[in-house]
This record gives sequence, structure tokens and C-alpha cells, in this order.
Amino acid sequence: VESQQIIVEVNHCVSAVPVNVTSCVGHCRSSSMYSAAANSMMHQCECCHEATTSMKQVELTCADGSTLQHSYSQVESCRCRTETCSAGATTRAQRRRRR
Repeated sequence: VESQQIIVEVNHCVSAVPVNVTSCVGHCRSSSMYSAAANSMMHQCECCHEATTSMKQVELTCADGSTLQHSYSQVESCRCRTETCSAGATTRAQRRRRR
């Protein structure tokens, strides 16, 4: 679980202070490997997903001076989940590394 501090903005209302927002990032396996038995490339893809979350609230202040409570999900733990690999799909980061 990674975290970062952000200002939350919803419908022109903003949090007075930065809010700690968590996310699941990387650390899951993916591979492409030739299989002689299948005479083709075999792909394994895992994506990082939230396993447990909790609801948090932050007070937002609007331009007219009013306030409202905004609820958001906080990632508590992450896990790797097997996904179907998309043929030929690459991320921008992967394309940049190849150059």
C-alpha cells in the first residue's frame, strides 16, 4: 500500500488540508514465455487490487462558505489477482523503455 497527500476537490468544494490517499501499486507478476508444447507464447498477468478498504470522511469547504462531508475509500491492504492478458497491450512506460 502506497500513500500520498492530496487536496480533495468535489463540485468546486475543497479540503482545507491535504488528505492521505492510499493505493495499490505494482509488485505483481506478469510474464511472456515461449511454450514448445503449445508452440506459442504463454502469458501470465497479475494486477494489484485492493483487498480491504475502509471508508473515510473529509470536510470540504465550498466557494460560498458552506461545508459538506465527502466520503472516500481508503485502501488498507492489497493483493495480486490473475487477469486475462491483452494481446499486444503495453503501457506507456513499457513503450518508453524500449526506445
